[in-house]
Amino acid sequence: MIRVCQDCSVCQSVYKISYILQMQLTFQTLWQKIKLPFRQGLSRNQIAKAIIVSLLVTVLPIFGVTTILLTFLAVKFKLNLPIMVAVGYTATPLQYIFFIPFIHVGETIFNTKHTLLTVIEIKNAFESSFFHTIKQLVFELVCGVSGWVVLALPIALMSIMLINKIYISKNETI
Repeated sequence: MIRVCQDCSVCQSVYKISYILQMQLTFQTLWQKIKLPFRQGLSRNQIAKAIIVSLLVTVLPIFGVTTILLTFLAVKFKLNLPIMVAVGYTATPLQYIFFIPFIHVGETIFNTKHTLLTVIEIKNAFESSFFHTIKQLVFELVCGVSGWVVLALPIALMSIMLINKIYISKNETI
């Protein structure tokens, strides 16, 4: 801290200027930290991976976890978070479209038939037994996630491998 004379206006002016410069430096450092996620992952390869990963996570048949998972994956794999969130929000209707088909694929995997796929069936089940209904709904989610793992995950992994192969072959020819 700079020692300031009480009566000296020059010292007070110098102190004010140094304080302003210090605040400006702090603001610039903070601004750089804010800009970093927007600038990371901007190569063609990384943007393509960010889009594929965000589409994969968006169609996951569990509602409400998309943004949290996208944030975690963007930080972990240094992908572009704003692109991933934008693609995720844009592709949210796909989650609703693929929800029932993923459950049907999971039911095929577990060799069972669906139990609670309409609002009326869920309402009637809750009236008879709350905990049994919760158990059935959790099983439906397990079937949905199983269907997602069997269908969406391999497609996304193959797409990422294909993009890596294309990216590597283009870099070798340059």
